[in-house]
Amino acid sequence: QAELGVNEHHQNEVVSYMRFARFKRGMCLKTVDSCFQDLKDSRLVEETFTVDEVIDMLDGLQSVVHSEVESELINTTYTNVLLLRQLFSQAEKWYLKLQTDVSDLENRELLDQVAEFEKSEYTSSNKKSTADPIKPKLAPLNEGGSELLNK
Repeated sequence: QAELGVNEHHQNEVVSYMRFARFKRGMCLKTVDSCFQDLKDSRLVEETFTVDEVIDMLDGLQSVVHSEVESELINTTYTNVLLLRQLFSQAEKWYLKLQTDVSDLENRELLDQVAEFEKSEYTSSNKKSTADPIKPKLAPLNEGGSELLNK
């Protein structure tokens, strides 16, 4: 099973985020599919079309798909910013300053590792039975955590 090099708790958080991202990706693809289906259902009613009519239909489809994909990419960016904000806020409560290396975000080797991790998690989660015991989780220290450290 692929590992990400983080502790079990953080790896579970990553898995949770990847499930969310997989769901969102699936929804986006369904939207794109429906754009094509809408074109088929609404515009492809005649047996033959002129070149200009086909170009017009394809231009309209391109515009709709472009706007749907752009909207989803923007939403994904905003979602990632909210996730980073959550992480940074938690770190700031402990007076930590986290740093990111944006160049790693395009590192093909690291991206392939994440893809392999997602693949192994997805296939192993499909094989797991629902009878697996659910581990109890402790709630994170939100307020008052620094007072505990000072004791």
